[in-house]
Amino acid sequence: MSALPPPAPPPAFRVISHERINSKDLLEGGFKPLRKAYSEPVRNLMDAAPRSKSSFLKLWAEKDSWSTLKKKGSFGHGSYASKVESKKNEGEELNRTFTPAVAVIDPFSSGALLAAEVVKRGYHCVRVLAEKNSPVANLVAADAGCQFDATIQHDNEATDQEAALQNTLSALSKLPWCVVAILPGAETGVLLADQLSSLHSNGATRSNPISLSPARRNKYIMGETIRKAGVRAVKQRICETWSDAEAFLNDWNPNPYKVIVKPNQSAGSDDVFLCNDMSSVKKGFDKINGAINGLGIRNEGVLLQEFLSGKEYVVDSVSRDGVHKVTAIWEYDKREVNGQFNVYFGMKLIPDSSEKTNQMVAYQRSVLDAVGIVNGPAHAEIMWTATGPCLVEVGGRCHGGEGTWRDIANKCVGYNQITTTLDAYLEEGRFMALPSSPSKLRKFGREAFIVARESGVVRTCPGFGEIRSMRSFLSEEIMQEDNNFMPVTIDCFTRPAAFQLLHDEEAVVERDYLRIRELEESGMWDFSVKCLTKPEAGAVVVVDPFSSGAQLAAKVVKLGYKLIMLFSEVDSPVAALVQSGTDLRGETIQHDDKNPDAIESFEATVTKLKALPYPIIAILPGAETGVLLADKLADKFETRTNPLYLSNARRNKYIMGETIRRAGVRAVKQTIVSDWETAQKFLKEWNPSPYKVIVKPNQSAGSDDVFLCNSEEEVKAGFDKINGAINGLGVVNEGVLLQEFLEGKEYVVDSVSRDGVHKVTAIWEYDKREVNGQFNVYFGMRLRAVETDLERQIVQYQRSVLEALEIKNGPAHAEVMMTATGPCLVEVGSRCHGGEGTWQPIADGCLGYNQIDVALDSYIRPDDFDKIPAMSTKLQRYGREVFLVARENGKIKATPGIDVIMSLKSFVKCEMCVQPGDELKKTVDCFTRPGAVQLIHDDPAVVEADYQTLRKLEVDGMFELEQ
Repeated sequence: MSALPPPAPPPAFRVISHERINSKDLLEGGFKPLRKAYSEPVRNLMDAAPRSKSSFLKLWAEKDSWSTLKKKGSFGHGSYASKVESKKNEGEELNRTFTPAVAVIDPFSSGALLAAEVVKRGYHCVRVLAEKNSPVANLVAADAGCQFDATIQHDNEATDQEAALQNTLSALSKLPWCVVAILPGAETGVLLADQLSSLHSNGATRSNPISLSPARRNKYIMGETIRKAGVRAVKQRICETWSDAEAFLNDWNPNPYKVIVKPNQSAGSDDVFLCNDMSSVKKGFDKINGAINGLGIRNEGVLLQEFLSGKEYVVDSVSRDGVHKVTAIWEYDKREVNGQFNVYFGMKLIPDSSEKTNQMVAYQRSVLDAVGIVNGPAHAEIMWTATGPCLVEVGGRCHGGEGTWRDIANKCVGYNQITTTLDAYLEEGRFMALPSSPSKLRKFGREAFIVARESGVVRTCPGFGEIRSMRSFLSEEIMQEDNNFMPVTIDCFTRPAAFQLLHDEEAVVERDYLRIRELEESGMWDFSVKCLTKPEAGAVVVVDPFSSGAQLAAKVVKLGYKLIMLFSEVDSPVAALVQSGTDLRGETIQHDDKNPDAIESFEATVTKLKALPYPIIAILPGAETGVLLADKLADKFETRTNPLYLSNARRNKYIMGETIRRAGVRAVKQTIVSDWETAQKFLKEWNPSPYKVIVKPNQSAGSDDVFLCNSEEEVKAGFDKINGAINGLGVVNEGVLLQEFLEGKEYVVDSVSRDGVHKVTAIWEYDKREVNGQFNVYFGMRLRAVETDLERQIVQYQRSVLEALEIKNGPAHAEVMMTATGPCLVEVGSRCHGGEGTWQPIADGCLGYNQIDVALDSYIRPDDFDKIPAMSTKLQRYGREVFLVARENGKIKATPGIDVIMSLKSFVKCEMCVQPGDELKKTVDCFTRPGAVQLIHDDPAVVEADYQTLRKLEVDGMFELEQ
């Protein structure tokens, strides 16, 4: 590639000794020309035409709409400002030949960089707004750093558009500078730029033929125009009615059936659909027709086109008097994601060094000639199909994307489309010296458009830090701000960020690009809340708010969120397991589990939730019965959740054990059987010694119907009792689980996870004994800190279980047996520790937090979640819970033991499930427990003494029964 000649000597009128002002200086100077700022239309600028130059200057100095000229930070037009002051006093005619102006129509996106380049070269920059309240006015690059010396608002809403155009031309002619070029900055400015440039200065301003303006803006006319010129074009039809569209499709009968449905005038791939049948075309047509598109333009009709299969490229070019210079060729990376088939993932700069690129460049030039782009920038999106290049569309302005590609082009090619555009209008020699296309690259560069696959409130973007440390990192454009809602990426308008990569070695760029794609899958975002829509008064859904789930639901209300209580079963048998005094005010939805069509039932529940007037920000189970439905709903609503494919492993005890075994984690020997013959065969092959076999339901809670069997006959009796029966959760036992008996001390580890970060919120040592003919009755549990190798070993094992089952989000409680050979899982529940949450006061008093609160923190209050230690290595106080055990059956006459309980030194709270007049049943499981007592004290000896007192009280003195 030939070296560029030095810039031509500046004309005498140009100001060249000005200092560049950066964004920070401008902000400190009181002006905000950055992203989302100072792009709004300026009203009433030309309300009254000045009668003379002096009155115009007075208007300029005094009218608020010209306030941008009161510069606290200047771009260096001081020589002009001083001359204006002298002319104001002398009343002389202003010399309009020095420091001319360039008008940029809608200087948004890359147009803002074009305007900044105008100022950098010493010209006055005039901003012309083509539309009132332009919806793309905020697309200004953050580092554009551009002030405008004048702003003119074109009245596109006027009834008489010819008069409106003349008014805008008049406003340009009355400026105190000679306007030497009129350029479009954004797609919305193309038509007005054509009109103004063709009429300004009696046609002396460089322009493109006005007769072909529609072909440069309207996609349908564009395609038909190049087809008429003999250039390969896409098969298409613009339809204003569905009957017209239907007739076109029937006549065409595409094979394979792939039809593109999109607005006729738009940008950024908004509302572009790939349809595979007539019904989906109809759906896309109805969505587009008459709607307001991403550029704020009402869609008048819908464009139906053939689907072009192949690799897409964009060819950037600049023209002067019909001479076309290609400034860059970009290879697009477009993929299907988030339900959208054509999402931009990035683009790579390539040289014009192959037969393929030569053909594309030649094709692109034929397109430019056909649509009349004689002067100025263009970017043509071209699909390389099996039959060669075919136009997707061409834009008669600079490549958009906020111009973030500029630095890549500069360093890889040596120039860029923005600077070349001004060369074409203002520096003929420099333009003509450029090669016709870049045949070789100095470096290798590509742009990565960040794609969000999840939506929610972004807390931080940790992946951005890793990208910035990459060897090829060049620059960035960040649209997503911390603590703001981020939607999933479906088009250019929902892109959260873009990173520009550059390196001498192409392999380095490619490796970093692939790593960015990996980060998008995991590690890019830290969400405060994951949700589909922007949360305002967010709702939390608790599926089956029973037992400790009732406490979870009550906390939702207390924190000020909307509570949705969703019942997974009609007339649930555990719905009564709500602690007295629990405040559960909220919406109630009933899932119909009785419907034989499970899909229909699920969709009906989804519809009910979607009909609620507030966004859903979290869905979690309250009880064991709600785990599966909560998983499915959270996946559907894309809130924070765990992988759906392992839901059964987190609920079904047999699958649970086999899943962790497959992951290399110690698991119990087991089988699940639904007929006795298979059970017998398993027992014979196993031949346990000593003969101790656990027989229990596969899905249950609360140790109901769990038997320790010492012979085959006992196993058979347990099997017959369980198989096909309804368990304590109201679920029919489909099969029976046979397991080895784990000898040792049992512990339960409560935890809460957030995006794979696990916090152990409590370790409880169980006191389980044989009583009333049942071998494993809960007598109580003691809170322990992680102080010894024993607790550390249990915690490490529990985390391996969480990883194996992919419990990445929300609460879990794992029952772990410490055997002679180390820890082994009994079972894990993907919900808060149950027992009606009566353990909460102990956790709060001894640790300062509890699993229920932390569970909510993990979903909606991440700052509070982060404050919780990974595990507690020391207790603030000592506590344990006593599960009262009844050894007799009978009707309760009185409860004299209550007075004794309340007199204990460590007494905190007592939850009684029976009262005088109730029937007392011998305790054999959690459902026949008469009550629980919570003990806390600074001295562990006091707690232990009170615990033993309660154990004696149970034997004689707790209850007085009627004779």
